[in-house]
Amino acid sequence: GIALELINLTTDSVFVNGVSHIFSHNDGIIQIPLTSQISENDTLEVRVFYHGQPFHESWGGFHFSGDYAFNLGVGFESIPHNLGKSWFACIDDFTDRASYDVYATVSNDKKAVGGGVLMGTVDNGDGTTTWHWQLNQKIPTYLASLSTGDYYFHSDLYYGLEDTIPISIYSRPQDSLKIAASFTNIKTITQIFENHFGPYPFDRIGITATALGAMEHATNISYPYSGFSGNSTYEWWYTHELSHMWFGDMVTCSTAEDMWLNEGWATFCQIFYTEDLYGHEEFKLGMREKHKEVMKETHIIDNGYYALNNIPQEYTYGSTAYDKGAVVTNALKTYLGDSIFFDAVRAFLQNFAYQSVSSIQMRDFLSQHTGINMNGFFDNWVFNPGTPLYSFDSTSINQAGNSFHVNIYPNQKRKGYDFIGDDNILQIAYLKSNYQLEYDTIHFSGKSGYSVKTLDYEPLAIIMDADEMMMDATTDNYKVFHEEEAFIFPDTYFKLTISQLQDSAFIQATHNWAGPDSLKNEVQGLRISKERFWTINGYLTDGFQAEGRFYYDNSSSFDSELILSETDSVVILYRENAGDEWHIVPQYRNGIWSIGYIFVEDLQLGEYTLGVYNLSVGKNENSEKQSYKVYPNPSRGELNFSFPQKGKYLVKLKDESGKSMDSIQFSGNTKKWVPKINNLNGAYILYIYESGTLISIRKVIFVR
Repeated sequence: GIALELINLTTDSVFVNGVSHIFSHNDGIIQIPLTSQISENDTLEVRVFYHGQPFHESWGGFHFSGDYAFNLGVGFESIPHNLGKSWFACIDDFTDRASYDVYATVSNDKKAVGGGVLMGTVDNGDGTTTWHWQLNQKIPTYLASLSTGDYYFHSDLYYGLEDTIPISIYSRPQDSLKIAASFTNIKTITQIFENHFGPYPFDRIGITATALGAMEHATNISYPYSGFSGNSTYEWWYTHELSHMWFGDMVTCSTAEDMWLNEGWATFCQIFYTEDLYGHEEFKLGMREKHKEVMKETHIIDNGYYALNNIPQEYTYGSTAYDKGAVVTNALKTYLGDSIFFDAVRAFLQNFAYQSVSSIQMRDFLSQHTGINMNGFFDNWVFNPGTPLYSFDSTSINQAGNSFHVNIYPNQKRKGYDFIGDDNILQIAYLKSNYQLEYDTIHFSGKSGYSVKTLDYEPLAIIMDADEMMMDATTDNYKVFHEEEAFIFPDTYFKLTISQLQDSAFIQATHNWAGPDSLKNEVQGLRISKERFWTINGYLTDGFQAEGRFYYDNSSSFDSELILSETDSVVILYRENAGDEWHIVPQYRNGIWSIGYIFVEDLQLGEYTLGVYNLSVGKNENSEKQSYKVYPNPSRGELNFSFPQKGKYLVKLKDESGKSMDSIQFSGNTKKWVPKINNLNGAYILYIYESGTLISIRKVIFVR
């Protein structure tokens, strides 16, 4: 038999090959039993007559809105999402494709707009007109469309790579004068997409105003009234929908779980087009902003980290598919390089034209077409949750005659999931003496690697991802400084204030969205971040003096796992590179326990991370490391120290903002100390070091 889906509507009759036929219609399924066997390539003509009030949810489905009616082909709430079944009987999934003829009868004062090309209108002589639209290319059900109402019709022509393509825009009459300014660049943007992705894949470029949207119905984009703004504010929006004609409409994801193949690529396109139209810097800024959103918010919005090809259906149209999908598309572009990427994408679209496709098929096609094994990339970026994070454990330079050997030790961590990928390609750059960058790549697999490069000059520094296009779990940017100034590095939560600069400096600030290496030796009461750290890289000339400001915040995007309560005192720890131990540097704090800034007074190149001292820890005296005593506490000004063994000790006294008040060094195992501070009163923190290693932090209370 044949099973067709149709919801909320009543079926009146069914005809098979022109003959009235028995059927049942229950739970949205029309079952049509057949008396004779049919084979795979047989053709039957099935006609279904039905009536009723069609289904719609808050967004998807078939809507009546004032004098207008329109469908939106998917529902965000409905699972499955496909809503062809809300207005015609069909096999409603992402893979079943058909060409369409839509006949719609409306009163003479209205227009009816469907997908494809208008074949003609017939005046029925009774005050109604029947409009006939024909779409020749085969599409899934959710991309079929119909909108009716009082429309103003704007027409134009686009001279494309292969054809002259009509442009038709249907707006409300009151928005007719806004069309030109709202869609100024539509031809240029279509041309950008044709140049990169191949010829426009349909017979018309169409946009129709609807009360809700936007939705990429093939050749007939449903575009919300607000998009007719009379300026270019929403250019990105129609660009997103237009790019779907290639990504989503011509080639469609085969399952909802793989929706990034539609939405991630279209979200990439809504940023990428700006490179051709407005320049590389605009593209870079758009990508930086999107990438930061993904790092900071996507896992919160979608309630977890998911593999891109296995997103739960309640988040099909969430931030993972759209935003992370866009970022991973850009990572793929960077991984392959522009010329290989665009050549491969054109071939992919051609190969799977008017078909559905999975991430696995995309991976296999790209591998076969480029000759590059894409397993590593897809495992790391698509088939596992989370995002890789790349950093340098260290770099060094050895001179050999007139050549310089650059030794690079890359490292891989991950945000959001426990996985380490292979076949990594890192974009690196050598900083030359004129502050120009020379670009290169290094390849490695696993947690860490080693690469040696030979140059005919000594680079001032080795910079990772200078162009911000790798899309790993970092937000970074650089600046060349020629004078003393204060500068906030965008989206890195770091501010630099240079107080002395004799010549110039090149500084790249990186905010790493995963936890740093842990302490080599644990310190009583100290925890360090498992969420994030900073890398300050570059080249500083002699006499450079600057202060760094680092942001802490116990909200879920930042430090909620680290800063738990008012007994946690936030500090910054520093290390020069991976061979070094994390240690406290001179600093002070401005803010409350849960949110604020920490200022590092003498900023150096290296890594910085947040830590907290749990000030309630020191209260129990039973741990071995805590087997020393500080008394009396509370104190009226005098402190006595008693240690289990003799040693070289350093004690620093700071206020709760981290500002240094006084310190004392001594050898042995006991000491009496009266800090030289007037009006000691309230809570202070003792930092206790043994032979240069921090062994404890202790809260002390002074009373007058």
